[in-house]
Amino acid sequence: MIRAITEVGVAVRDLRQAMVHLEATLGAVPGPIQRYEPYGMEFCMCRVGNVDFELMAPLDDTGVIARFLERRGEGLHHVGFAVDNAEADQRRLEARGLRFVDERPRRQRFLLADGTPQGHEAECSFAFSRPSSCLGMLLEFIEYPPGFAAPGVATQVSAS
Repeated sequence: MIRAITEVGVAVRDLRQAMVHLEATLGAVPGPIQRYEPYGMEFCMCRVGNVDFELMAPLDDTGVIARFLERRGEGLHHVGFAVDNAEADQRRLEARGLRFVDERPRRQRFLLADGTPQGHEAECSFAFSRPSSCLGMLLEFIEYPPGFAAPGVATQVSAS
């Protein structure tokens, strides 16, 4: 079940400069800077109201964000949704015609944005759809850990 839009991914060349810009212009509250080696990127969740802007910058010129910037330049990368169960929801969405980048959702431990500078460390699952299967949009479906109050979700995420 899709519960809410929780994040908007934005590809940027300079992560720290983008963080300062969102803080100055939108009053964003930046979380900790993190690295995700499988995608060759560093990122920071910046909370604005009930949505996190996931600012993503490449670590080198070979990762997915570097390739995105080369092809499209800075800007909107993806929209993320909170779901109850990433695996089950991926299967349900596949039955409706969405295709996914990976066969199964990925699991990773992150510092999840919780509106504080230190974040909330927990494991989550996430799956990206292929843009060609939904109006050219890259969509991320995120299963937050039980009890975590995801941004924009009226109630806490329940156990799967």
